[in-house]
Amino acid sequence: MGAIDTITVSDWLHDSSIKPKSLWNRRAVVRIFEKANQRSMDQIIADIASDKVSVYHVCKQFMDYLRKNYASYTCYTYRSILPGLFESVLDESRFSKRKFDRIVPSGGFYISHIKKAPERSQVVEMLKITSPLYRALIGGLACGGFRIGEWLSRRMSDLEIRPEGYARVKLQAKDTKANYARFSFLTREIIGFIQAYRVSANVSDSEYVFPSGKAEHLSYNGARITIKPLFRKVGLIDASDKSEVYTIHSFRTFASDEMRSCGLREKDALAIIGHKYGAENSYIDWKRVESNWVATCADKMCFLDIGGIAEKHIVELTRTNGKLETLLERLLERMPPVTKSQSLKQKVEPNLNFTPLGAENNLYIDSDFLEGR
Repeated sequence: MGAIDTITVSDWLHDSSIKPKSLWNRRAVVRIFEKANQRSMDQIIADIASDKVSVYHVCKQFMDYLRKNYASYTCYTYRSILPGLFESVLDESRFSKRKFDRIVPSGGFYISHIKKAPERSQVVEMLKITSPLYRALIGGLACGGFRIGEWLSRRMSDLEIRPEGYARVKLQAKDTKANYARFSFLTREIIGFIQAYRVSANVSDSEYVFPSGKAEHLSYNGARITIKPLFRKVGLIDASDKSEVYTIHSFRTFASDEMRSCGLREKDALAIIGHKYGAENSYIDWKRVESNWVATCADKMCFLDIGGIAEKHIVELTRTNGKLETLLERLLERMPPVTKSQSLKQKVEPNLNFTPLGAENNLYIDSDFLEGR
């Protein structure tokens, strides 16, 4: 532990070169590792250094615990973090990657469940029954298609609010999973949710959209613990075998589908949600994407503000009708006046010939015939 070519567990957990999501995974690994071995990480490292326990034994304990409680892919991901941890905090003579792979094999891994997306009516119901904080949080996820870490870590300065009331949201490359910068968009309604929450919570001065007293911003665990019961309240229940589940990521799928149903191009929807599809990422025309999003989604992707949308449409129709009336007046002004003689010549004489009602039918019988005349 005292070697100059090692670092402490705390140093490893706070490495400034690592992205926030990766740091979150490191903290999760340490937390679960301590639970699986029933002692603190510092104590585990001390026991390994004093030869009281083998590093491979505690790693095996960790993996056995993971396989009982977590999905296959999570087990694979968390195991892959262990070599970096122990190569950093232990002397080289105490950890071998080759021995680790032999004694603590990863085993097969696979995607063990499907993340289902809610229906629009269920998203609306969730927004109605939740608090101002989670109305803003869920609304942003359902509209912008963010990954949860991307949305929780946004600062108010990242929201570029346009004069029309909607916002373009800036995501730097370091904040995204695919490591490239992109933009997402929020409707005027969602911006209203955010502003209402920040006023009600008295956090209008905070730089983060969702500030937290204990950390810079609300944590993923804090959001997950509140949102999961909301799924159940609106009837979204996981399959008993966990083959189909509803998670925070479900809103990302919902947002992507909703943009397409509003008429947004597939390419634009993929760019907004951050779905990596090759070298084209570097050549996205974001002005065009924004224009297309405004034309197709800015009004349609509102969930509660139906009255506001209707009012806007009435104003637009009134403006259109006014333009049509002005156009008609100008057309009439350009038409030559009709003289009295032209009016008489064009007058059509009335046709006094008529057919009795029903006479056009072959079965029509004249009333005179019925009376024997």
